[in-house]
Amino acid sequence: MSLVNVQQKHRFADTLRKLLRRNAVPNLKKILERTHPADVASVLESFLPQERLRLLQFVGDDDRQADVLSCLPESLAADMLGELPLDRAALLLSLMSGDDRADILGILDDETASKLMKAMPDEESDEAADLLRYGENTAGGIMSPEFLAMTQETTAKEAIRIVQESPDVEMAFYIYVVNLHGSLVGVLSLRQLVTSKPEEKLRDIMNPHVVSVRTEEDQEEVARIVSRYDFLAVPVVDEINCLVGVVTVDDVIDVIREEATEDILKMAGAGEELDDRPAVFTSIKRRVPWLFAALAGGIVAAFVIGQYEETLRQFPLLVGFIPVIIGMAGNVGTQSLTIVVRGLATRRVEVKHFWKVVGRELLVGVLLGVLYGLVLGAIAHFLGLELGNTTIRMALIIGMSVLLAMSMAAFVGTATPLLFAKLNIDPAVATGPFLTTTIDVVGVLIYFSFAKALL
Repeated sequence: MSLVNVQQKHRFADTLRKLLRRNAVPNLKKILERTHPADVASVLESFLPQERLRLLQFVGDDDRQADVLSCLPESLAADMLGELPLDRAALLLSLMSGDDRADILGILDDETASKLMKAMPDEESDEAADLLRYGENTAGGIMSPEFLAMTQETTAKEAIRIVQESPDVEMAFYIYVVNLHGSLVGVLSLRQLVTSKPEEKLRDIMNPHVVSVRTEEDQEEVARIVSRYDFLAVPVVDEINCLVGVVTVDDVIDVIREEATEDILKMAGAGEELDDRPAVFTSIKRRVPWLFAALAGGIVAAFVIGQYEETLRQFPLLVGFIPVIIGMAGNVGTQSLTIVVRGLATRRVEVKHFWKVVGRELLVGVLLGVLYGLVLGAIAHFLGLELGNTTIRMALIIGMSVLLAMSMAAFVGTATPLLFAKLNIDPAVATGPFLTTTIDVVGVLIYFSFAKALL
């Protein structure tokens, strides 16, 4: 059974709840054993802690239970393991792939993680300890230590036998070739291997131009490499080029999702991580600094408007266009910011082309400003006919203000993330609140400077 949409997930969860209430164990086992572990994991999140543990017992043997836990968010899997007896939790952890096991151990408190590692078999425990040495967001932190590596002198026939005897390797699509010192010297696909003559040696059929990453490489760069070359896995080497693991495409998909989520949250000023169970005060703590920035900008904008009280009293029509001008400028700035931040993340935009990128977005802002300046100027002209000979000047003020405000917003929205990237600061922190606050203040200044000069 596979769950392909939200409605099916809800129906499946409702069915499980009914069976749980009736204690229909045979039916629960029958349904859960034929459901993919990822689908079971997706519905477990909606159950209470004790219900999750009961359902986990019915998904099948220990291997399937470990697969379900691997598909859960790390924090939820850690909570569930914490509710199990120590020996049971250690057994399920030892059955997971090395990278998933390390991810879960990495978020547990030191005492619990230490107890679990002592209760696990030495091989799995040592493997987890090795992975935990690397940074969380590095190639070493997300790699799997399970891979197929053979020497250059291995024949194709021997290599096929080794593959057949290695059922536990997570990704057996590539055979990595190493020298006697364990250094990576080549790679070949499983297809190349099975289509080669049995007596041929790997050194004669391998590709010696291997694309690899170092253990300290940032996970975002690893994801870019896998995407660029359409790899199913990329080898990870240490500082002396010894093969220590592989990053598989399933981990890369997780990285791409995490990095995109992080950028979006930063741009919104809502933190860096999407917590699956956010505490109220944690959410408040993440958002308060950026909202204070927006508050300060709003106060400054209000102060600026207050300096033109007499002008507003004489020409009240000006008030009605303040939110329109600021809103249009803010939208253009946010669009430019989003395009540039995402372009920097995907390497479609480079800092060395600073003025080219800024010039292009500035031209877009100017042209949009001309278009909407004419539209709003015409509207202001007709709305202000009762003001006599000031209608043309009113239209000119509003039209020029829109033009300059939108042009300024496009410039700031483009230049700010590029400048941050040049200074090696994450460009996503040029957040929406920061940008809109700047635009609010400068936009109001532009608008009322024109008004004072012409009226």
